[in-house]
Amino acid sequence: MPRYRYTAVDSQGRRCHGLAEADNEDMLESRLGARRLTLIRARVVRERRGSLGFRMRVGRRELIHFCFQLEQMVNAGIGVLDALRDYAETLPPGRLRDVVSGVAEKIEAGSAFSDALAAYPRVFSALFVDLIRAGERSGELGSVLAHLTESLKWQDEMIARTKKALAYPLFSSIIVLGAVTFMMVYVVPQVTGFILSMEGEIPWHTRLLIAVSHAMVAYWPWLLGMPVAFLVLARFILARSVSARLWFDALKLRLPLLGPVLEKLVMARFAHYLALLFQAGLPVLECFELCVGVVGNAYVARGLAQAREAIARGEPVSEALEDMDLFPRLVIRLIKIGERTGDLGKALASVDYFYHRDVDEAIERMQALIEPTLNLVIGALMGWVMLSVMGPIYDLISQLEF
Repeated sequence: MPRYRYTAVDSQGRRCHGLAEADNEDMLESRLGARRLTLIRARVVRERRGSLGFRMRVGRRELIHFCFQLEQMVNAGIGVLDALRDYAETLPPGRLRDVVSGVAEKIEAGSAFSDALAAYPRVFSALFVDLIRAGERSGELGSVLAHLTESLKWQDEMIARTKKALAYPLFSSIIVLGAVTFMMVYVVPQVTGFILSMEGEIPWHTRLLIAVSHAMVAYWPWLLGMPVAFLVLARFILARSVSARLWFDALKLRLPLLGPVLEKLVMARFAHYLALLFQAGLPVLECFELCVGVVGNAYVARGLAQAREAIARGEPVSEALEDMDLFPRLVIRLIKIGERTGDLGKALASVDYFYHRDVDEAIERMQALIEPTLNLVIGALMGWVMLSVMGPIYDLISQLEF
């Protein structure tokens, strides 16, 4: 069905703009007339695309703003349909405005809010839609929107902190790699002939440097192409092989230095969404089913699926999670206490808080360890190059008699 961007006037002569779906302009005019709006002009719009032809997507911060504004209006007693229309009017032309207007049109046509959001899976995830649906059923839509706002803020903060922690090592690695490549490809070949012409034995580290330099000069197309080909092949295999994906995701959690941080991030994501879904009123089994798809790690997702099956057989949540052997004893104890007291929601909120703190500390420790480790590697690499080039020359000079 075509989508129209229209301009209309209401009964008081005020202009309004929006986006609506209709088979033709006559149907659009009829729909607007039912809302006491008079159509002035309309044009068919296509889905917005970026400069390279990709579909423009709604960013996380735009979703945060959407949830916050909608929460404020819903809590103030404004209906969802009116809130969406008012919010769409405040947005500049773009993907989010088109989506909000489209959601409003679907609600006006008789769809529930959650069903209207589900029509835009590229913008609103299945978990987002299920949380909204739970809020509609319980009558706590404002509260659910507030939880979604905090959840999206937490995700945005974690991504920003992780990028910040990795920005310095990545930048330094690129600079050092460029400098070493220049020395290997240009500087070392210039002095190789002179070093080989010297009398005496050439040190092993100098011979290794010359061999590496020759290999980089002779086989640089292979050295550039092989990593790219390996990454493409690895992505192809991981996308099509479940066993390869399980092996790779398990390996990531066992990497030195980075593995424990990744494990804490995965567990923090699970604890956060489990608490969010349970507090929204969803059953435990449905919470686990949704969390399996958002943890972002196939190995952990398989463990959660097995835990869900155990819970479905009647096992307590704490015992099912304990069998996974991924959660600290403190977390299991908190959940057991919540089960005994009948306040599992509060226990899950405590687990969520525990992992928030744990992830913050883990990222800080990783950042504190990465910088000196990288500086040590850079120093050793540059020292090897300089020693291998200058060492034989210094030995020759020291043997000269003046």
